[in-house]
Amino acid sequence: MEVVCSNCRARLKIPDEKIPEVGRVTASCPKCGGRISFEKPPPEPEPSPIEETPDMDSAIPDEDSEYWDEEPFSLDFYAEGTKLCLLMLNDANADGGIREAAEGLLFRTVMVKDAGEAINKMRFHHFDLMILSEHFESVAWEQSPILHFLNRLPMHTRRRSFLVLLGGEFSTMDGMAAFGLSADLVVNPGDVNEIAGILKAALWNHENSYGGFTEIQNELGKG
Repeated sequence: MEVVCSNCRARLKIPDEKIPEVGRVTASCPKCGGRISFEKPPPEPEPSPIEETPDMDSAIPDEDSEYWDEEPFSLDFYAEGTKLCLLMLNDANADGGIREAAEGLLFRTVMVKDAGEAINKMRFHHFDLMILSEHFESVAWEQSPILHFLNRLPMHTRRRSFLVLLGGEFSTMDGMAAFGLSADLVVNPGDVNEIAGILKAALWNHENSYGGFTEIQNELGKG
């Protein structure tokens, strides 16, 4: 199936077997970050014996796309309107109640094991909340491929996500430390037992600060 982004007109080919049989699904355009909404078309009539059926297993994005990936649509699909939270945690933070806190705030959590998997998911899905712990894959903040990827996104795309950094060098909710790393919130792991309340307050403040901006982006078709 071929899908065209209504915002930037990028053309993507999606293997039919990757699309749910019923219902509409949404994904983020890997080129501009805009939302793509589509559903599986009705099945075509069976071809006659003399016709050859195209091989759909090799369907991939256009070769001239800078977002080439070996398995571009190996990701899960999520119902339209689902709030997603991407968890990029090292072993020390994996069981600290962070996932439970995010789910308590009505986010559907997605846990990844490495930076490559995280970036692949961010290319094709919009995450409202992202939580990244220090030394994820034993990499410092300055060398983090995840932060480098996020910092290259268009501003209107980046502002739609709330990024939380967990680090032992931070004082929880230190605005200057967050600003210096282009994050929205920093949390010291020592305060992780209070993460639910911290996230709730920070997300409420963020919504009040950028609510008007988001409405404008939605009207322009960039929300």
